[in-house]
Amino acid sequence: MNTELVHDKEIDRKTIPSETLKLLSMSDSLVSRKPGIFTIEDLINIKKYINFSLLLPIKHKDMVFDTKISQENTLPIKISELIDLFIKIRQHALSWNNVEYQVKQQSIDLELTGRNITMTGNQLIDYINQMPLLERISQRIEELDISNIELIGFSSDDYIIANELVNILELIKDDIILQSKKTTVVRNTVADFRTYIIGGNLSNEQQIDSLLFATRKIKQQLEDIIDSNDTHHLLNQIELKKDEVGQLEQEYSHYVKLAFTGLAGGIIGLIITGSIFGDKAEKIRARKNILLNEIIALEEQINIDKKLNGLLSNITVRLQHMDSYFRDARLALDHLDYMWQTILAEINDSIAKFKTINNSHLLAQFTIQLKKIILSWDAVTDYSQHLILLFEHKNINPLSPI
Repeated sequence: MNTELVHDKEIDRKTIPSETLKLLSMSDSLVSRKPGIFTIEDLINIKKYINFSLLLPIKHKDMVFDTKISQENTLPIKISELIDLFIKIRQHALSWNNVEYQVKQQSIDLELTGRNITMTGNQLIDYINQMPLLERISQRIEELDISNIELIGFSSDDYIIANELVNILELIKDDIILQSKKTTVVRNTVADFRTYIIGGNLSNEQQIDSLLFATRKIKQQLEDIIDSNDTHHLLNQIELKKDEVGQLEQEYSHYVKLAFTGLAGGIIGLIITGSIFGDKAEKIRARKNILLNEIIALEEQINIDKKLNGLLSNITVRLQHMDSYFRDARLALDHLDYMWQTILAEINDSIAKFKTINNSHLLAQFTIQLKKIILSWDAVTDYSQHLILLFEHKNINPLSPI
């Protein structure tokens, strides 16, 4: 596969907020990934997994009834080991509520931040228009022709107002720093949920064992003693589909990268078609989800004396589903983090530049750049509403764990 980076377009750093939200809300014509940090399909399937996990047997009598096993069965593991595993899976599933709340709150915060920065930016322009310099030339800052502007220096009163405007810019900076920290918390929460699935270190450096590996290990122990001749054709189909899923995962990994790349002169390259937001990645996701659902359906056909093995296979496939949803959500949040860091650099640059402004020409240049930032954040307000509405979708609370 050709993995060379191809920029679909180049964007001004000041438009990063709107461009990021266009990616996440499917508002760019090149984007094929459905809207959301988690898409609506992700949320529906996550809720199904949560419901499924909460129904796993965690008491001895329920385990015997649900899996048709007892102490008389010759098993390489104890029932207590299965119960311990299912309890861990259940506890992990219960932590989804916190993830869901934080991701939804992130979308709400984006809308509020967009409104606040837009409002504050417009106030800045109003304050600039009240500067004595503008009164002397009898024009509003928006009306000045930068190519034909009279060069007028600041008066002492202009400097007083300019200092106040710097303080307002500092407030915007503080808000962006706060939102950046909030995004980091959400990103860590999403990453930690995934870490319980695949194993590794949590955001607090605590090492966690993999639920997926633990399930596979027990399943393998059971498979070693199961005579599967009567289900050979089903198992064959399952293995073929799992092989295809593995190939798709390998192909998809080429798209798991940040869509933004730095170019010269304050310009940023935006990769859409070659990222998780592009059409090729979306087709791989769709095919993989079809295959994983087919695997679940086939495993449910395995006859009842192999029910425990089928249940463990079911858990394994569902955990693989969850891994992919949370991997993409983490990458979506990486884009938000990149947005905050880029905008923070822009604000720092704006503050530094504003402190050096001492005439009408520089003031007009600054205002042009400020208006670009305001327009970008105004668009963020609209795009972020799409992300909030995802959580109100009627289908994300399925009654069935299937």
